[in-house]
Amino acid sequence: MGELFDPFNLGDDPFPEFARRREAGETALGRPPYPEAGPALYLFSHAAVSKALKHPLLLQAPPGAYQQARQKIATHSAFDLMTKSVMLSDAPQHLKLRRPMASQMTPASAGRIFEGLRTTATELAQAAAQGTGFDAVTDLAVPLSFWTLSKVLGVPIDDPWSIKNETFRMTSALDMRRGSIDPMANDACRKLEAWASKAISDGTVAPHGLVAQMLAEVDAGRWRHEDVIANIVFFLFAGQETVVDAFGNALIALERFTDQRKLVAKRCVDWVSASEELLRYCAPVHYAGARIAARDFDFDGITIRAGQAVVPVLASANRDKAVFPAGDRLDLKSGMSSTLVFGTGLHICLGQHVARLELAALLEALFSRAEGWRLDLSRVVRRDATLLYGLREAPLVPPAGHQAA
Repeated sequence: MGELFDPFNLGDDPFPEFARRREAGETALGRPPYPEAGPALYLFSHAAVSKALKHPLLLQAPPGAYQQARQKIATHSAFDLMTKSVMLSDAPQHLKLRRPMASQMTPASAGRIFEGLRTTATELAQAAAQGTGFDAVTDLAVPLSFWTLSKVLGVPIDDPWSIKNETFRMTSALDMRRGSIDPMANDACRKLEAWASKAISDGTVAPHGLVAQMLAEVDAGRWRHEDVIANIVFFLFAGQETVVDAFGNALIALERFTDQRKLVAKRCVDWVSASEELLRYCAPVHYAGARIAARDFDFDGITIRAGQAVVPVLASANRDKAVFPAGDRLDLKSGMSSTLVFGTGLHICLGQHVARLELAALLEALFSRAEGWRLDLSRVVRRDATLLYGLREAPLVPPAGHQAA
């Protein structure tokens, strides 16, 4: 059977193992992504990942033994809430939740807030660079991502760090895991539910935001109130954790590929195309959530059994040389789309258009308003997670001769 792939023991740099697995045959049996799932088939090539994400027999919770197992762990607040979100639902419920939100998350709607994004990012970078040091996560990425969320959702977020602390704690409920769900994640989830309920009851919901659209679905009888709460919490989590991680990863990549950093610093590539390649090279989400086979079927010559977990490895697919010639190198002039960073098929990321622009705005602000500042790699702190890949701390140091204002 060969050596089982173990996603939990790859350290801070899993990419060499991803490359080895791609070369060895594109798929591999591996350890369970969750105790309830059992041994899984992991997919490493771009073709296999794309096919699995679109496969009609690979679901979040098909009828049968796995659905029963999922119902048991739904006694945990965090997991129960997320099963009601668009992320962990199957058709037809997924489409009922997705359609009204997708209508508010188009490239055009993202473009309408881009100038505000750029202005806010510029102000944050300019203020941060007045001192003797600052943190790219704390001082730039987190406040910008919550500014964006406030605009997208259409509700004020007056204390972003209180929400950030809870979404960070909630990560463990959605992460791949060896054991049970961390009780802290349940506590965090309850606090986020309370925040979402208060945001609605305060009467400060903007008429054209995403929350207003959700509430209109309730009024029309298509959604339940709990669907609104679940999807607000989902956006609070997914709408900033991944953007923050993507920015931190991008800074590390630019420090390691000094020739590519010079291209950005000298404005030899535009911000949007640079962010696209950085997303491909250092994706913030390494694994798509496990899909469960609804029944026995053949997948590229491999028999998948009903109830078996299949885990697409997004970060590996985006370095597959069959699609991306640069592979494990960073090439800001490639001009290629990051494709599977945001998934594909039914569950493709709703916020992908906004996320791309957020990263572009952050890069522009940093390299325009904090020129010469560098990431201190010796003090970088990575988040402790398997599914998500990013930084908790990204300290920057000023160029020689810099004087604080």
